[in-house]
Amino acid sequence: MCKIIELIDRHAISEGATETPIEGLQLFRTNHLVERLPGVYDPSICVIVQGQKRAYLDGTTHIYDRDQYLCSTLPIPAEAEVVEASPEKPLLGLLLRLETRTMFETVLEMTALDRGSASRAEVVPGLTVAKWDEDFATGLQRLLELLDDPVALNILGSGRLKELMFAVLRGEAGGAFVHAFGGGMQQISRALTFLNANLHEAISIDELAKEAGMSRAVFHRKFKEVTTYSPIQFIKLHRLNEASRLIVSGSTAGDAANRVGYSSQSQFSRDFRRYFGKSPYQWGLEQRSEQ
Repeated sequence: MCKIIELIDRHAISEGATETPIEGLQLFRTNHLVERLPGVYDPSICVIVQGQKRAYLDGTTHIYDRDQYLCSTLPIPAEAEVVEASPEKPLLGLLLRLETRTMFETVLEMTALDRGSASRAEVVPGLTVAKWDEDFATGLQRLLELLDDPVALNILGSGRLKELMFAVLRGEAGGAFVHAFGGGMQQISRALTFLNANLHEAISIDELAKEAGMSRAVFHRKFKEVTTYSPIQFIKLHRLNEASRLIVSGSTAGDAANRVGYSSQSQFSRDFRRYFGKSPYQWGLEQRSEQ
């Protein structure tokens, strides 16, 4: 673990996120506590090697730190906070996005070769945690070591990513990922991809069910099983989260509302205040002042 911390500390050069040349890998450093805020977790693995974060989904608290890492198998609106961080001992971690060719190939190969993993896959919420184990720690360190060797990175990068993903698939969260990427949740994923591409449009539940190839009733039930939200709740939260990102980036509340599909500015303001506890204007001011 000490070597992993040293590698992230050295390459996460500034406060916030640092992109790396490794496919889908982002390092991050946070020097201060961050209050509980809503956001959207894309399909990813989030690892904390120093400090601690908490994520909240539908009344469940997920703690991730040096003992367990966070796994998101679908785009999930959730809340998160940083509870251990300081300038002297910053929060250090990484985010590995899973919607990449290497990750898809690894899951599909694993599903084809290890039928036991496929059969054990259960429908679980799209956000969960898994314990660190020796294979995961080894795979993570070997991947991060490539940041010090550009030649090795070019030759070994995809192999090291597959090695790490293999460790994840053999770990506690393996069944959830196999099910999400190689099994039944692909149908829900298609609906979510359609939603992301058409967030600014008026989208009906029937349209999403059609994209998933399900009846409305079956889609509603399956959707709630894997996201913990009803489709209507999910659409609203996804739009509000995207609007908050736009506002922090400098958009006006009216422009953000239009871009995420709200036809009523007053309804947008009411929903925003109910979800974030502040008006869009107050939210934008506070978030920009903290950047």
